[in-house]
Amino acid sequence: MSSFASLVLPTLDSLGVWSYWLVALAALLEGWWVTGVVVPGTVIVDAGGALVRLGHLDFFDLVWFVAVGAIIGGEASWHSGRWLGTRVRLPRSGAFHRAEELVRRHGPLALLLGRFLGPDASLAALSAALSGMDRRQFHVWNAVSGIVYALVHVSIGYVAGDIVARLAPYLPRMALPLAVIALLVLVTWAVTRQVRRGAPALLAGLHILADRLAAWPVARRLAGRHPRAMSFLRRRLDPSHGGGLLATGIALLLVYLVGVFVDGALDLALVPDAAALDARVSNLAHAYWTPLGLEVAGWVTQAGHVPVATLVAIGGVLGFGLLGHRAAAMGLAVAVVGNAVTVTLLKLAFGRARPEISYFLESSNSFPSGHAAISVALYGSLALLLWRERLIGPTLAIWAGVGMAVTLGLSRVYLVEHFLSDVLNGWVIGAIWMVIGLAASEATRRRPARARRSHPGLACTALGACLLGASWIAVHHHPTPVERPGSGPAVIADVRAAVTSGRLPLEVVTLSGEALPEISIISSGAEAGTIAARLREAGWSEVPPPGLLSGVAALRQDFIGAPQAGATAPLAFHDAYPAEATLRAPSQGGLLRLWTVGQDEEGGAVVAWALASEPYRDAPPHVAQAEVLALLAPRGAVPDAPAAGGGAERPVLVTIPGRAGAVD
Repeated sequence: MSSFASLVLPTLDSLGVWSYWLVALAALLEGWWVTGVVVPGTVIVDAGGALVRLGHLDFFDLVWFVAVGAIIGGEASWHSGRWLGTRVRLPRSGAFHRAEELVRRHGPLALLLGRFLGPDASLAALSAALSGMDRRQFHVWNAVSGIVYALVHVSIGYVAGDIVARLAPYLPRMALPLAVIALLVLVTWAVTRQVRRGAPALLAGLHILADRLAAWPVARRLAGRHPRAMSFLRRRLDPSHGGGLLATGIALLLVYLVGVFVDGALDLALVPDAAALDARVSNLAHAYWTPLGLEVAGWVTQAGHVPVATLVAIGGVLGFGLLGHRAAAMGLAVAVVGNAVTVTLLKLAFGRARPEISYFLESSNSFPSGHAAISVALYGSLALLLWRERLIGPTLAIWAGVGMAVTLGLSRVYLVEHFLSDVLNGWVIGAIWMVIGLAASEATRRRPARARRSHPGLACTALGACLLGASWIAVHHHPTPVERPGSGPAVIADVRAAVTSGRLPLEVVTLSGEALPEISIISSGAEAGTIAARLREAGWSEVPPPGLLSGVAALRQDFIGAPQAGATAPLAFHDAYPAEATLRAPSQGGLLRLWTVGQDEEGGAVVAWALASEPYRDAPPHVAQAEVLALLAPRGAVPDAPAAGGGAERPVLVTIPGRAGAVD
């Protein structure tokens, strides 16, 4: 798990050739009327198209798989509609009536139009079967609609992936999880809304299908030969009670989440790039610290403070219990207690130290993030159970639960209280216990219940007292920032020896670890700010920091292939630290990035320079290097003599007069 986005797109990428089959299966399930109401096949197809743009899948291979899956899904709707429609009365929902009207008005063209109308895609095929459409005519139009659907949606995903690929290098990676979460919330809301509208018809259809399968001679023979196995399957897939289909779905989701956590933990332990990414993200977050940002994040993170979260959890359990929602109270208690025990044991097992540049002093270990786990296990469970008890609607539950989890988790990254992988795995642990809590709630709900006694007054009193106590603790027990004594930069007596020994690395990478042109100049004397000021006097311009406007300008620059005023440049890291200054050459399209890497024995700054070409220019970095050295020579820059036998690949060492930011 190298980034939050890896929980979305690379979930497909990591499957290799199976990614094609997974996307095809999603298209098939969306095309079949029984599952089309709940499976977001189009979203998965679009995600596959994005992976095509990112170079992980082949365009025409994916189109072929999606087309075949969509065609088979349409055929499944046709044949099951013909098989059931002549024997039983199928449920008539609003979406079904719209699909019937679409077929009545447009005939076979409705199969093509329905592909782009969400759940109406599968219902259009079902309506065509029930309307008596000619079999050959259906087969032809179903194949045409599947091919067109595949071409259009894979292309849409490709365009979306192209926008992400162009824009992502120019934005702080801290913004990408927000975008992914916002997209996830919107998709979840759309799917939930779709399920709510189609659930009655779906359940009725499942019951009808189950009855027909039970009466099928083949199924009856299997039930006679294997009565226990068939009885087990019937109970596990029964949608009429919580211990059937719902419990099966919960079990599968739990297995997936455990697998995600194990994968992330193994990455952290065995893949060096995971720890390197953590260091880059932490240093980037530190570089974006502002007084206002630290104050806001400091208040937000209090929601995960153990005493605060404990009182909120007690208030939630008491509130549910006193209102007569015993199952919800049990589920919340199981989720919170189980999460607390699990996080404590994992922190002891992994023993990972906290980041050295954290804003607050924390005494516990770093992995996984307890605040991130609490954000899902407590606040996510609260939102889920409130919706399950019909106390709030699904839209509010999704926005509140996901929003709280994201805000609290990212506050830990911004304050550098945790590494990014700590927060990601904390979210997964919290999600595991949220699912277990839901299972405990459903198990409690299935037991014979005594008469529910509701005490709204006591519930409000208990909840209000707990929330007031939590608020008081959050205000009066606010952690104080760590006062870290200033430790000056490391002294580098011999720059050439430091480079040769590897103590002063030359590698420059993006946030995701992709290699950029290495350090080509190392200067002694003038500070990075002084160097940047001298170059600005000579016509170089400072590149704007990543932001909305500068990112849009950079995106436009990439699209039109010409320089744009105010465009930012991709983030770059040397030894896990972001560049202190980034400048753009007045000609040739060169970029210069500066890092202070130490100081010489006389107290002068040792600055590493990395020169690179702009994406829309072909000028090699050495052209900009020659230009910048020519500019600095009249200012007193003196190239050091190369070491004996030194090759051209070694960085140029120069001495630039200047102290404490003085500008000539």
